[in-house]
Amino acid sequence: MELPVEVSAMILQDLGMTDLNHTTKSCHTRTLRRIRKEMTLLSDDFAADVPTESKYSDAYFVYNFPMNMVKTMLVIKKIWSRYGGLFSCKSKYDVLDIGCGEGAGMFGVYLGLRDEADVQGLRLVGIDGTRKMLERARYLAREFCKNDPRLKMRFYRQKIDATWQFRSKKKYDIILFVNSLAEIIRDESIPSSFMGPVFGRLANQGLVVIIEPALKKYARRLMELRDYLRGRQGAQVLLPCLHDGPCALLKLDKRKEWCHQSVSWLPPDFMRVINEGLNREIDCLKYSYLVIAKKAQRQVKPHSYLVISQLLEEKGKKRCFLCTPDGRVELVRLNKAKANKNVGFGKIAKGDVIRLQSVLEKRVDYWQVTENTFVDIQR
Repeated sequence: MELPVEVSAMILQDLGMTDLNHTTKSCHTRTLRRIRKEMTLLSDDFAADVPTESKYSDAYFVYNFPMNMVKTMLVIKKIWSRYGGLFSCKSKYDVLDIGCGEGAGMFGVYLGLRDEADVQGLRLVGIDGTRKMLERARYLAREFCKNDPRLKMRFYRQKIDATWQFRSKKKYDIILFVNSLAEIIRDESIPSSFMGPVFGRLANQGLVVIIEPALKKYARRLMELRDYLRGRQGAQVLLPCLHDGPCALLKLDKRKEWCHQSVSWLPPDFMRVINEGLNREIDCLKYSYLVIAKKAQRQVKPHSYLVISQLLEEKGKKRCFLCTPDGRVELVRLNKAKANKNVGFGKIAKGDVIRLQSVLEKRVDYWQVTENTFVDIQR
């Protein structure tokens, strides 16, 4: 996955560095030094749980914004590939981005869907309380709308907190929280009093898409929200979960586990230039997420499981952990058991869905891949 070239051009144009690359970087030394300093301060404040995105908006725009946009694109494409039938009776979609900031979420939806032939119209609405970030969102919206007549966008400046309520009675097909729920709700849990009105604004078969940082405290809140919604009439968690059982990680006694994704991507060159000297891990997108549907059914894939760890290599074996209806399961393949049927096991990555046939269930929480086990990665 890559950031679309036109988005890179828009970002650099807004910052006055349209020619930025490894050859011309010396021409932008002062701006680059300022942005790198802002990125450090922004990171320090984030670690201290102090929101300063608007204060260091240039740093956020060149670093967090592209990654949040691509994260949204990834989630939207995953929804479309697995649950495209949800929207089979529609050709136009209404999307609401709550706490939109510069619009990474709503633009990510657009970029994730614009090449789908069935999409004939997208009406995107963004709400945020920060004037400077909305100005950038409007600038990007104008650029996108120039080239796509299907696209309509509106923005509203409103302060959003835990007591915020919808003013409009309009129904939406997709409601987004992209790195915004952590700022809106500071509590240990996400209150039903906040989420209830959100679900009330969904059209039938509409979706709430929540994307959060991959930190334990935010990811575990989503895991708890997922378990709270499990079995509630009208709500169905579609992703990343593949079953209706209790959260496999919440069931564990220790609070050291949390469900999140790690996805490789190709950062644009300008991000690599800016990252010089900072040495941040920019080649991997890490996030936690939930996709919750109103009046829709989860797609059932027999013998398919979500991989919730990286592939771990040890002496004489490889292993990973799966999320199953009965809890977390350790899946192991001894090196001597490698065969053509299970060769896919060696390519497993966190967040993959794998289908297993003829796996040896030695214990309820320990399965073994044998020479006769069929392993299929379903990305």
